[in-house]
Amino acid sequence: MRPVRSSLATLDPAARSALRPIASAVLVPAGTGYAPRIHLRRPLLALRGDPDALVVVLAWVAGAVRIKVLATGDCSSEDVERAIAIARRHAAVDDDPGDLLRLIAGHPVLGHLTEGDPRISATPTVFESLTRAILEQLVTGQEAHDAARRLWRIAGRPVAGTRLVAAPTPEAIHDVPMWRLHEIGVGSRRAQTLHLAAARGAAIERLASHPPEAFVEKIQSLPGIGPWTANAVARDALGWADAVPVGDFHAPFTIAEAFGRAGLHRGDMPAANEAMLEVLAPFRPHRARVALLLERHAMQNRTWRLPKVDPHRREPWRY
Repeated sequence: MRPVRSSLATLDPAARSALRPIASAVLVPAGTGYAPRIHLRRPLLALRGDPDALVVVLAWVAGAVRIKVLATGDCSSEDVERAIAIARRHAAVDDDPGDLLRLIAGHPVLGHLTEGDPRISATPTVFESLTRAILEQLVTGQEAHDAARRLWRIAGRPVAGTRLVAAPTPEAIHDVPMWRLHEIGVGSRRAQTLHLAAARGAAIERLASHPPEAFVEKIQSLPGIGPWTANAVARDALGWADAVPVGDFHAPFTIAEAFGRAGLHRGDMPAANEAMLEVLAPFRPHRARVALLLERHAMQNRTWRLPKVDPHRREPWRY
Protein backbone atom coordinates (compact mmCIF):
# COMPACT_ATOMS: atom_id res chain seq x y z
CA MET A 1 0.00 0.00 0.00
CA ARG A 2 1.32 3.44 -0.87
CA PRO A 3 1.78 5.73 2.14
CA VAL A 4 -0.94 8.27 2.75
CA ARG A 5 0.64 11.66 3.22
CA SER A 6 -1.09 14.90 4.06
CA SER A 7 0.33 18.37 3.73
CA LEU A 8 -0.59 22.00 3.89
CA ALA A 9 -1.13 22.01 0.14
CA THR A 10 -4.62 23.44 0.62
CA LEU A 11 -3.24 26.38 2.59
CA ASP A 12 -1.78 29.40 0.83
CA PRO A 13 1.65 30.82 1.77
CA ALA A 14 0.16 33.54 3.96
CA ALA A 15 -1.78 30.99 5.95
CA ARG A 16 1.25 28.80 6.31
CA SER A 17 3.07 31.66 7.98
CA ALA A 18 0.08 32.46 10.21
CA LEU A 19 -0.57 28.87 11.28
CA ARG A 20 2.41 28.07 13.40
CA PRO A 21 3.21 24.53 14.59
CA ILE A 22 2.80 24.22 18.33
CA ALA A 23 2.81 20.46 18.98
CA SER A 24 3.23 17.08 17.32
CA ALA A 25 2.75 13.43 18.15
CA VAL A 26 3.32 10.03 16.57
CA LEU A 27 0.60 7.46 17.22
CA VAL A 28 0.90 3.75 16.50
CA PRO A 29 -2.55 2.21 15.85
CA ALA A 30 -3.70 -0.51 18.20
CA GLY A 31 -4.01 -3.98 16.69
CA THR A 32 -3.22 -4.92 13.13
CA GLY A 33 -4.60 -4.14 9.68
CA TYR A 34 -4.97 -0.38 10.07
CA ALA A 35 -6.29 1.14 6.82
CA PRO A 36 -5.12 4.76 6.46
CA ARG A 37 -7.09 5.12 3.21
CA ILE A 38 -10.24 4.75 5.28
CA HIS A 39 -9.36 6.57 8.48
CA LEU A 40 -7.24 9.41 7.12
CA ARG A 41 -9.49 10.48 4.27
CA ARG A 42 -9.77 13.86 6.01
CA PRO A 43 -6.16 14.65 6.87
CA LEU A 44 -6.85 18.30 7.72
CA LEU A 45 -9.21 19.21 10.56
CA ALA A 46 -10.14 22.74 11.56
CA LEU A 47 -11.12 22.54 15.21
CA ARG A 48 -11.47 26.27 15.65
CA GLY A 49 -11.69 29.15 13.20
CA ASP A 50 -10.33 32.67 13.26
CA PRO A 51 -9.17 34.69 15.06
CA ASP A 52 -7.66 31.90 17.21
CA ALA A 53 -7.63 29.10 14.65
CA LEU A 54 -6.67 25.57 15.67
CA VAL A 55 -5.88 23.01 12.96
CA VAL A 56 -4.77 19.38 13.08
CA VAL A 57 -2.80 17.79 10.25
CA LEU A 58 -2.59 13.98 10.04
CA ALA A 59 -0.29 11.85 7.91
CA TRP A 60 0.53 8.14 7.60
CA VAL A 61 4.29 7.74 7.85
CA ALA A 62 6.26 4.54 8.45
CA GLY A 63 3.36 2.61 9.95
CA ALA A 64 2.16 5.32 12.29
CA VAL A 65 -0.12 8.35 12.30
CA ARG A 66 1.85 11.57 12.60
CA ILE A 67 -0.07 14.49 14.06
CA LYS A 68 0.79 18.17 13.88
CA VAL A 69 -1.15 20.82 15.75
CA LEU A 70 -1.13 24.30 14.17
CA ALA A 71 -2.55 27.49 15.60
CA THR A 72 -2.88 31.23 15.21
CA GLY A 73 -3.42 33.56 18.12
CA ASP A 74 -3.59 32.30 21.67
CA CYS A 75 -3.37 28.58 22.34
CA SER A 76 -3.24 26.96 25.77
CA SER A 77 -1.88 23.60 26.85
CA GLU A 78 -5.49 22.47 27.27
CA ASP A 79 -6.12 23.36 23.61
CA VAL A 80 -3.18 21.19 22.58
CA GLU A 81 -4.33 18.26 24.70
CA ARG A 82 -7.83 18.55 23.28
CA ALA A 83 -6.53 18.72 19.70
CA ILE A 84 -4.42 15.59 20.09
CA ALA A 85 -7.29 13.74 21.81
CA ILE A 86 -9.61 14.67 18.93
CA ALA A 87 -7.01 13.54 16.40
CA ARG A 88 -6.70 10.18 18.15
CA ARG A 89 -10.46 9.63 17.91
CA HIS A 90 -10.67 10.92 14.36
CA ALA A 91 -7.91 8.55 13.21
CA ALA A 92 -9.32 5.68 15.32
CA VAL A 93 -5.82 4.74 16.44
CA ASP A 94 -6.99 3.43 19.83
CA ASP A 95 -9.87 1.37 18.47
CA ASP A 96 -8.76 -2.25 18.15
CA PRO A 97 -11.29 -4.47 16.32
CA GLY A 98 -9.20 -7.59 16.92
CA ASP A 99 -11.91 -9.45 18.84
CA LEU A 100 -14.33 -9.14 15.93
CA LEU A 101 -11.71 -10.01 13.32
CA ARG A 102 -10.88 -13.21 15.17
CA LEU A 103 -14.59 -13.99 15.52
CA ILE A 104 -15.33 -13.65 11.80
CA ALA A 105 -12.16 -15.27 10.47
CA GLY A 106 -13.41 -17.91 8.03
CA HIS A 107 -17.02 -16.73 8.34
CA PRO A 108 -18.89 -17.50 5.08
CA VAL A 109 -20.33 -13.98 4.82
CA LEU A 110 -17.86 -11.76 6.65
CA GLY A 111 -14.57 -13.62 6.42
CA HIS A 112 -13.52 -12.03 3.12
CA LEU A 113 -14.36 -8.50 4.32
CA THR A 114 -11.77 -8.23 7.09
CA GLU A 115 -9.52 -5.97 5.02
CA GLY A 116 -12.21 -3.31 5.30
CA ASP A 117 -10.84 -2.39 8.76
CA PRO A 118 -13.93 -1.90 10.94
CA ARG A 119 -12.35 0.63 13.29
CA ILE A 120 -14.73 3.44 14.17
CA SER A 121 -13.69 7.07 13.96
CA ALA A 122 -15.28 9.77 16.10
CA THR A 123 -16.18 13.39 15.44
CA PRO A 124 -14.70 16.23 17.52
CA THR A 125 -18.02 16.95 19.24
CA VAL A 126 -21.38 15.30 19.75
CA PHE A 127 -23.11 18.32 18.26
CA GLU A 128 -21.19 18.08 15.00
CA SER A 129 -22.22 14.46 14.59
CA LEU A 130 -25.81 15.27 15.53
CA THR A 131 -25.92 18.13 13.00
CA ARG A 132 -24.75 15.85 10.19
CA ALA A 133 -27.18 13.11 11.22
CA ILE A 134 -30.13 15.51 11.25
CA LEU A 135 -29.20 16.75 7.79
CA GLU A 136 -29.15 13.12 6.60
CA GLN A 137 -32.69 12.44 7.77
CA LEU A 138 -35.28 11.73 5.07
CA VAL A 139 -33.09 12.70 2.07
CA THR A 140 -30.43 11.18 -0.14
CA GLY A 141 -26.79 11.13 0.86
CA GLN A 142 -25.89 13.62 -1.86
CA GLU A 143 -28.53 16.08 -0.70
CA ALA A 144 -27.35 15.78 2.89
CA HIS A 145 -23.74 16.31 1.83
CA ASP A 146 -24.65 19.41 -0.17
CA ALA A 147 -26.72 20.85 2.69
CA ALA A 148 -23.87 20.28 5.16
CA ARG A 149 -21.37 21.97 2.84
CA ARG A 150 -23.63 25.01 2.53
CA LEU A 151 -24.35 25.13 6.27
CA TRP A 152 -20.64 24.98 7.09
CA ARG A 153 -20.07 27.83 4.63
CA ILE A 154 -22.66 30.18 6.15
CA ALA A 155 -22.36 29.22 9.84
CA GLY A 156 -18.94 27.61 10.21
CA ARG A 157 -15.75 29.33 11.35
CA PRO A 158 -13.23 29.70 8.50
CA VAL A 159 -9.46 29.63 8.79
CA ALA A 160 -8.20 32.66 6.87
CA GLY A 161 -6.36 31.98 3.64
CA THR A 162 -7.48 28.35 3.48
CA ARG A 163 -10.45 26.27 2.47
CA LEU A 164 -10.75 24.93 5.98
CA VAL A 165 -13.89 25.64 8.00
CA ALA A 166 -14.47 24.57 11.58
CA ALA A 167 -17.85 23.03 12.31
CA PRO A 168 -20.63 25.47 13.24
CA THR A 169 -21.23 25.92 16.94
CA PRO A 170 -24.71 25.42 18.39
CA GLU A 171 -24.99 29.20 18.79
CA ALA A 172 -24.11 29.80 15.14
CA ILE A 173 -26.67 27.29 13.88
CA HIS A 174 -29.33 28.68 16.20
CA ASP A 175 -28.77 32.09 14.61
CA VAL A 176 -29.41 30.82 11.07
CA PRO A 177 -33.05 31.73 10.29
CA MET A 178 -35.47 29.14 9.00
CA TRP A 179 -35.75 30.78 5.59
CA ARG A 180 -31.97 30.56 5.18
CA LEU A 181 -31.98 26.87 6.09
CA HIS A 182 -34.72 26.31 3.51
CA GLU A 183 -32.62 28.18 0.98
CA ILE A 184 -29.66 25.83 1.43
CA GLY A 185 -31.82 22.73 1.09
CA VAL A 186 -32.88 21.97 4.67
CA GLY A 187 -36.63 21.47 4.88
CA SER A 188 -38.85 22.59 7.74
CA ARG A 189 -38.78 19.36 9.74
CA ARG A 190 -35.00 19.10 9.78
CA ALA A 191 -34.55 22.85 10.25
CA GLN A 192 -36.77 22.82 13.32
CA THR A 193 -34.88 19.84 14.75
CA LEU A 194 -31.57 21.63 14.14
CA HIS A 195 -32.78 24.71 16.00
CA LEU A 196 -34.07 22.65 18.92
CA ALA A 197 -30.75 20.77 19.12
CA ALA A 198 -28.76 24.00 18.91
CA ALA A 199 -30.72 25.48 21.80
CA ARG A 200 -29.59 22.53 23.94
CA GLY A 201 -26.03 22.31 22.63
CA ALA A 202 -24.29 22.25 26.02
CA ALA A 203 -26.67 19.64 27.42
CA ILE A 204 -26.17 17.46 24.33
CA GLU A 205 -22.39 17.52 24.83
CA ARG A 206 -22.85 16.43 28.46
CA LEU A 207 -24.66 13.30 27.28
CA ALA A 208 -21.28 11.93 26.16
CA SER A 209 -20.52 11.17 29.82
CA HIS A 210 -23.27 8.54 29.87
CA PRO A 211 -22.86 4.92 28.76
CA PRO A 212 -23.77 4.52 25.06
CA GLU A 213 -27.04 2.72 25.76
CA ALA A 214 -28.16 5.54 28.05
CA PHE A 215 -26.92 8.12 25.55
CA VAL A 216 -29.10 6.60 22.81
CA GLU A 217 -32.13 6.69 25.10
CA LYS A 218 -31.60 10.21 26.43
CA ILE A 219 -30.85 11.93 23.13
CA GLN A 220 -34.18 10.68 21.79
CA SER A 221 -35.91 12.99 24.25
CA LEU A 222 -35.14 15.73 21.74
CA PRO A 223 -38.07 16.15 19.31
CA GLY A 224 -37.14 14.94 15.85
CA ILE A 225 -34.53 12.45 17.07
CA GLY A 226 -35.43 8.79 16.69
CA PRO A 227 -33.55 5.48 16.94
CA TRP A 228 -31.75 5.87 13.60
CA THR A 229 -30.33 9.30 14.42
CA ALA A 230 -29.52 8.34 18.02
CA ASN A 231 -27.57 5.25 16.96
CA ALA A 232 -25.78 7.14 14.18
CA VAL A 233 -24.60 9.78 16.66
CA ALA A 234 -23.59 7.19 19.25
CA ARG A 235 -21.42 5.51 16.63
CA ASP A 236 -19.96 8.64 15.04
CA ALA A 237 -19.51 10.80 18.15
CA LEU A 238 -18.83 8.21 20.86
CA GLY A 239 -17.27 5.54 18.65
CA TRP A 240 -19.79 3.00 19.95
CA ALA A 241 -19.06 -0.29 18.25
CA ASP A 242 -22.49 -1.80 18.99
CA ALA A 243 -24.72 0.88 17.42
CA VAL A 244 -27.22 -0.46 14.89
CA PRO A 245 -28.70 1.40 11.88
CA VAL A 246 -32.33 0.77 12.86
CA GLY A 247 -34.65 2.57 10.48
CA ASP A 248 -32.03 3.28 7.82
CA PHE A 249 -33.51 3.31 4.32
CA HIS A 250 -30.98 0.79 2.95
CA ALA A 251 -28.91 -0.80 5.72
CA PRO A 252 -31.47 -3.21 7.26
CA PHE A 253 -32.17 -4.72 3.82
CA THR A 254 -28.50 -4.81 2.81
CA ILE A 255 -27.43 -6.49 6.05
CA ALA A 256 -30.32 -8.97 6.27
CA GLU A 257 -30.00 -9.98 2.63
CA ALA A 258 -26.24 -10.51 3.01
CA PHE A 259 -27.07 -13.23 5.54
CA GLY A 260 -29.61 -14.88 3.25
CA ARG A 261 -32.79 -13.15 4.39
CA ALA A 262 -34.15 -12.71 0.88
CA GLY A 263 -37.64 -11.57 -0.02
CA LEU A 264 -37.93 -8.61 2.35
CA HIS A 265 -40.41 -6.06 1.06
CA ARG A 266 -39.01 -2.54 0.72
CA GLY A 267 -42.17 -1.11 2.21
CA ASP A 268 -41.98 -3.23 5.37
CA MET A 269 -39.33 -1.47 7.44
CA PRO A 270 -40.27 -3.12 10.78
CA ALA A 271 -39.71 -6.58 9.28
CA ALA A 272 -36.38 -5.47 7.81
CA ASN A 273 -35.25 -4.01 11.14
CA GLU A 274 -36.22 -7.21 12.95
CA ALA A 275 -34.37 -9.38 10.43
CA MET A 276 -31.27 -7.17 10.69
CA LEU A 277 -31.24 -7.31 14.48
CA GLU A 278 -31.57 -11.10 14.38
CA VAL A 279 -28.62 -11.65 12.04
CA LEU A 280 -26.45 -9.14 13.92
CA ALA A 281 -27.21 -10.54 17.38
CA PRO A 282 -24.31 -13.07 17.40
CA PHE A 283 -21.83 -10.24 16.84
CA ARG A 284 -22.60 -8.12 19.89
CA PRO A 285 -20.87 -5.90 21.02
CA HIS A 286 -19.53 -5.30 17.49
CA ARG A 287 -22.73 -4.83 15.50
CA ALA A 288 -21.72 -1.39 14.20
CA ARG A 289 -18.46 -2.83 12.90
CA VAL A 290 -20.28 -5.61 11.04
CA ALA A 291 -22.74 -3.12 9.59
CA LEU A 292 -19.86 -0.94 8.38
CA LEU A 293 -18.12 -3.87 6.69
CA LEU A 294 -21.28 -4.94 4.89
CA GLU A 295 -22.33 -1.43 3.87
CA ARG A 296 -18.88 -0.59 2.48
CA HIS A 297 -18.84 -3.83 0.54
CA ALA A 298 -22.30 -3.14 -0.86
CA MET A 299 -21.33 0.38 -1.92
CA GLN A 300 -18.13 -0.80 -3.61
CA ASN A 301 -19.99 -3.50 -5.54
CA ARG A 302 -23.22 -1.72 -6.38
CA THR A 303 -24.50 -1.91 -9.94
CA TRP A 304 -26.92 1.00 -9.60
CA ARG A 305 -26.34 4.74 -9.55
CA LEU A 306 -26.75 6.61 -6.30
CA PRO A 307 -29.79 8.92 -6.32
CA LYS A 308 -29.01 12.63 -6.10
CA VAL A 309 -32.40 14.22 -5.52
CA ASP A 310 -35.51 12.83 -3.86
CA PRO A 311 -39.10 13.73 -4.77
CA HIS A 312 -39.19 15.75 -1.53
CA ARG A 313 -38.19 18.76 -3.61
CA ARG A 314 -41.87 18.98 -4.52
CA GLU A 315 -42.90 19.12 -0.86
CA PRO A 316 -40.00 20.67 1.06
CA TRP A 317 -42.11 21.41 4.13
CA ARG A 318 -42.29 17.69 4.81
CA TYR A 319 -38.53 17.19 5.07
